[in-house]
Amino acid sequence: MVYRPEFAIDNEVLTLVSEIAMLISRIPEGNVNSVQLRLRHSNNVRTIHSTSAIEGNRLSLEEVTDIIDGKHVIGDPDDIREIKNAKKAYDRMNRYDPFSVKDLLAAHGTLMKDLVERPGEFRDCEVGVFKGPVAVHIPPEHDDVPDMVGDLMEWSKGVKLHPLVMSCIFHGRFEYIHPFVDGNGRMGRLWHSLILSKWRPAFEYLPIESWININKKEYYRSLDEAHRGNISVFVKFMLLMIRMAVDEYVDEITYTSGKGPDIRMSILDMVSGDPKVTVAKMASVLNVSGRTIKRHLSLMTKAGTIKREGGARTGHWEVVRPPPQ
Repeated sequence: MVYRPEFAIDNEVLTLVSEIAMLISRIPEGNVNSVQLRLRHSNNVRTIHSTSAIEGNRLSLEEVTDIIDGKHVIGDPDDIREIKNAKKAYDRMNRYDPFSVKDLLAAHGTLMKDLVERPGEFRDCEVGVFKGPVAVHIPPEHDDVPDMVGDLMEWSKGVKLHPLVMSCIFHGRFEYIHPFVDGNGRMGRLWHSLILSKWRPAFEYLPIESWININKKEYYRSLDEAHRGNISVFVKFMLLMIRMAVDEYVDEITYTSGKGPDIRMSILDMVSGDPKVTVAKMASVLNVSGRTIKRHLSLMTKAGTIKREGGARTGHWEVVRPPPQ
């Protein structure tokens, strides 16, 4: 029987989907400049570091960068192997069919090579997810795994839902099934990005995993809710992480395209005209996100161009000196 999640799309979901779709449309596809290529590379490094760190990998971002760049790093052999495997799996992302069980197994074989006894095979035993001595999730019996994964693939391929929503539901259900002895979290996140990349290629290099790592406690809490049947909490959490990743990348493109100084000059004009102008007002006028405004304000404050007097609600901005030309 094909999987049918109990899920309703509400205004919060519609808003997040709309915001992400608007932001992703601002990311150029096809030919990109050298600076943007470097951004993509650094994002891939962050993705690999973060998805491994979520599972307990102890290597720093700098060490992961060195491994990916082919440099020698001293560390736990399994930690290093995890990074090398993840690099191969993410590099092969565009070769995988997100609705192919065969490709799913092949990707797990790459991701978990030399880390588990039978990489690329569904589990043949019962497992549990524990927090200390307490079982927080008992997945389905191993005999049911192949059919449940196949049903999930069939549902995902045929359902008439926006890819942003469908991919989040897939991720949550995949973790519920827990089809492998180990590597389920890493595989779920990889496959989530894969599904999205078939909708918009930019998702091949957007570091959603880094935002999950920053909000790891909430990630696991929302997964617990999904395991108990409340998939909506997990969908909303993941949509928020996706929006943060897309928003951040659009922000970076703004900097590298040379538009950053223009935004800061516009902020300076607004602050000069209205010292109590809000972030929301600046974002609306400049047609950028609130996070973008906050980042520019932080940079301008550190540079000594402006300063904040008073608190968030009753304070105001003061111009200290004009920015350098």
